Amino acid sequence: MTRAALVLAILLAAAGPATAQVPASDTLTIRAKPNDSLALLAAEYYGDRNRAIFIMVANKIVHPRPLKAGERIKIPVSRQVITSPGDTFETLAAAYLGNALRGTFLAEFNNLSPDDTLASGTSLSIPFTVTHTASATESIASIAAAYFGDTKNATMLRQYNFLEKDAIEKGEQLIVPIFNVRLSASKMPSIDADSKARRERQKEVQARAATALPAAKQAWRIGDFGEVKGALAEVELYLDYLDTAQAVDVGVLLGSLHVAFNDTKPALEAFKRVLERKSTHQLSAYQVSPKVLAVWKEAGGTVAP
Repeated sequence: MTRAALVLAILLAAAGPATAQVPASDTLTIRAKPNDSLALLAAEYYGDRNRAIFIMVANKIVHPRPLKAGERIKIPVSRQVITSPGDTFETLAAAYLGNALRGTFLAEFNNLSPDDTLASGTSLSIPFTVTHTASATESIASIAAAYFGDTKNATMLRQYNFLEKDAIEKGEQLIVPIFNVRLSASKMPSIDADSKARRERQKEVQARAATALPAAKQAWRIGDFGEVKGALAEVELYLDYLDTAQAVDVGVLLGSLHVAFNDTKPALEAFKRVLERKSTHQLSAYQVSPKVLAVWKEAGGTVAP
């Protein structure tokens, strides 16, 4: 049996075809043009003719067949989300992946660290999912091989489905997140105006921070506190749009600046915001004054040994 036939047999087994979890926001519905085929559509939308199996599953097409001109065809697609202030991997996973505990997977699917917080304006890809129904006892490794071409994602599938076993029995279902299949850039739908504005604001603020931070750090080293405040003034208003590293640097500088002016309360608030963005961040006793360290510890921060 060829690999393509094996894949199709697993996906569309006798127990019933696998069904793609494709709510309206996870599909594009098109009308087939003359001479369109499943393989051509897969190449057009995914850049890979071998991805046609997902179009078949979404449209409950059990065997490859010619498409009729004008036929309505669903194309399953990953969803692009532009984050808002306060979004986390967990809240987004709860909204789009069905369980907040899948936040770690959402981060990893986007090549991000689950330990980092999300800057507003960050673009994330939400994978579409397929529900695989076992026609007999099937190992999770074999299911991973069918969907991903190898067994490397077997552990991910087991953990994603909160399973402690390596196989599923006939009739059991496994949710498969198709994180490695995305729309070709030319087919990506445009984002809404609010999302676009957040994305542009993030780029603008992060660019400003990239210029302001070196100037603020240099001013801090020479004791020019007024210059530190001036350099960070505009960036301070948009901390939610900074990436984690920038937000930490800005927050530590702002907190230290407030300490220098004996303003303990705003210093505590600044340090607490740092810890909200990165709870594991530590200050160094060799680089920070005892006065700053005292307020940092009061905010709940720790000092590197």
